[in-house]
Parts: sequence; C-alpha cells; structure tokens
Amino acid sequence: MSTSLSLGSSLLVTVVGMIIVFFGLTVLIFLIKGLVALTGNVGKKKAAPASAPVKAAPAPAPVPAAPEAEPEDDGALIAAITAAIACMLDDGTAFTVRHVRRLNNAPAWQKAGREEQVYSHS
Repeated sequence: MSTSLSLGSSLLVTVVGMIIVFFGLTVLIFLIKGLVALTGNVGKKKAAPASAPVKAAPAPAPVPAAPEAEPEDDGALIAAITAAIACMLDDGTAFTVRHVRRLNNAPAWQKAGREEQVYSHS
C-alpha cells in the first residue's frame, strides 16, 4: 500500500503548511502584544512631573566596608556602572553609586568557562 504524491500535490501540502505556520505565528504576535498592553503598567511607578526638580535621596549612614586585598582606582568602573543603571531606569530618579564591591562567589565551572573563552582567541 504505497502512496506517492505528485510534485503538484507535494507543493500544495508545503504551501498549506507554511500558511498555517505563519497564521499561527501572527496569532501569537497579537496575543503577546495584547498581554503587554494589559500588563504594561504593572510594577511601574508614576513618573514625576517634568517641571518638578528631582531631589537626591539623603545619604545613608556610612557602613564599615569589608577590607579589600588591594585597593584600586575604580572611578571609571563606577562611572560605567552608574551610566548603565541610569540608562536602565530612565525614569528621572536621582541616585549615586558610592561603592562597588566585587563578589568572587562564582562556581568553579563558571570561572573555568570564562577563562576558556578569554584564552581561546589568543
């Protein structure tokens, strides 16, 4: 019981399959856009009026920092982190990054993967 499809039938099946897939993808796009529109305001704060100046938060009490092995000049690093945070917030709130502390709590496999990536292109 072998059934063979002619070239025309095969192309028809292919075209119908592609139409179904693109129709499904279009439906998914509209569903996702609808969900974004419904949940767009969840978790967002009201924006401050444009005419009101933004005041900086009062400085917290100094906390004794953990001793570092070697003090480095992290001015450029702090500036880059501050700029990245400001771009991500983009709501006009004022903040200041006063201290950056490196955390060395990555698992061994993660450190090995990073080293492999760094040294594989040399």
